Amino acid sequence: MRNSESSSVNPSVGAGYTPHVLPTQFQDDIDVAGCALDEQLEQMQRHYAAASRAASRAKFEYETLQRRDDIPEHMINQAKRQRAAAETRCARLLSAIEALEDRLENE
Repeated sequence: MRNSESSSVNPSVGAGYTPHVLPTQFQDDIDVAGCALDEQLEQMQRHYAAASRAASRAKFEYETLQRRDDIPEHMINQAKRQRAAAETRCARLLSAIEALEDRLENE
């Protein structure tokens, strides 16, 4: 192709091209992607609920072990680490859920 021919091959790339207009052939793909995000959000919410219950149990176990006199210190420290890990997991899942919700709102 000569240079003069290459500029006229695809006229839609030139003047009047609007990148925000989506061809109707991609609408099904967008709907599927939206459904996938919804499903991912629901799954993350279930994981968060389970992690929240685990954090609550870990907190209860830690506090119970702290009150007793016959529990070795290493077991109390392990319960403390488990509680911290469970709370960290909850915080990370909540952050991911909020980010995904923001993404869904902006679509």
